[in-house]
Amino acid sequence: MRIAIGMDVHAKKTSAYAVYAGIGEVPERHAELLASFNKEFGKFPSDGDGMKKMASFVSRHECHVLIENSTKSHEIYWILKGLGLDVTVAQANDLYRITRSVKKTDRNDSIELAGYMRRRLNGEKEFAECFIPSAEWMTRREMCRGLFNEKRYLKETKLRIRAHLLLHGIHLSKEYSDIASAKAMIELAEFKDPYLMMQIKFAKDAKRRIDLIEKTIRHMFTGNRMYELILSIPGIGVMTAAYLTSLIVDMGRFRNSKQLTASFGVVPRMRSSAESVPRCPTTHRGDEIARELLMHCALSHVTHADDSVVTEMYRRLVKNGKARREALVAAVRKLLTVIWAVVRNDAPYISSPELLITAGEDREEE
Repeated sequence: MRIAIGMDVHAKKTSAYAVYAGIGEVPERHAELLASFNKEFGKFPSDGDGMKKMASFVSRHECHVLIENSTKSHEIYWILKGLGLDVTVAQANDLYRITRSVKKTDRNDSIELAGYMRRRLNGEKEFAECFIPSAEWMTRREMCRGLFNEKRYLKETKLRIRAHLLLHGIHLSKEYSDIASAKAMIELAEFKDPYLMMQIKFAKDAKRRIDLIEKTIRHMFTGNRMYELILSIPGIGVMTAAYLTSLIVDMGRFRNSKQLTASFGVVPRMRSSAESVPRCPTTHRGDEIARELLMHCALSHVTHADDSVVTEMYRRLVKNGKARREALVAAVRKLLTVIWAVVRNDAPYISSPELLITAGEDREEE
C-alpha cells in the first residue's frame, strides 16, 4: 500500500497521521491499518525509539513522510532516512492550509500535512522542498550563526557603552570609531565606573569568542573551492562567504541564478489580476541572517567596487529615482547572480559583464 504520512514534530512529542495515497478507494484491510496507525501515533515521543516504532508499524508498505521545516526537522529527517523512509521537508510559509488555519492543533496540522503529501504524490506541487544538509554541513552553518550572534552582541555592547557615556556626560580624550578598541577600553577603565567596567568585560569576552570562532571557521573552510570563490568577490568577508557556502553546499542544485536568488527570498512576490500587476515586496523566503549579511555585503560592494556590474546597476537605479533601499535589494539579487557565475565558471571574481554571460546568464531582471 502507498501511504502518505504527515508529521507535526515538536521537541518532545510528535503527532503523525497516515492516509491512503494509492489510486481509487482504500481497500478495507488497508483502512483498518491506517485507522490503527492514526490511533497509535496520534502523539508519540520525538526520539529515536519513537520513530523506530512508527517506522516498524508501516515497514511493509511504501511510505512517504512530510514534515514542516522547524528546528527539530533536521534531526528527525536523518532518523527517518536511516529507517528507510522517504522523507520530505516542506517550507513552512508554503503550507497555507496550516499557516492560515483557524484550527491550529498538532492533530489538525498532521492531517493537513498528510493531505499535502498525498496530493504531491499525485502530481500537485503546492510547496517547495527544503534542502537538508548533512550533519557536517549543519555544524558549519551553526558555527557561522554563532559568529553572527557574537558580533551582534558585541555591537549591542558598544551601543550600551556609548549610551552610558552620553547619559553621564563622560568625555574621552577623543572620539573613538571603535569604542571597544584596546586603547578606548584602557581609557574607559580609568573612570572606575562599575557599569563601564562590566561592559568592558563583556566586550573583551565577546572579542575572544569571536576570534576563536573565526579561527575555527577559517580552518573548517580552508580548501573549499566554493568558499574561496565567493570570498574573492569584493565586499564579501569570511563570515558571509562561509555562511553562504554552508547554505548552498552544492551549486548544482540550482539550474540558473534566478533559482538561487529565489532561495534567498530577494525576488518579488508574484501577484497579478486581469491586467493589473502590482509592485510587490520580496518573498523573504529562506534564511533571514543570510539576507541581512547580503545587504551589508552589497552596500560594501557598491561602495568599493566602482567598475562592478552590481555597482553600475545600483547607481543607475538610484539615478532613475529608485529608493536606495529598493536599489540595494536589487543589488543583492545581482550580487547573488555574480556569486552563481563565479562558482559556475570555477574562476575567481573579475569585474566584467562577460562574467555573467559566460556563466549562461546574459540578463538578470532588475
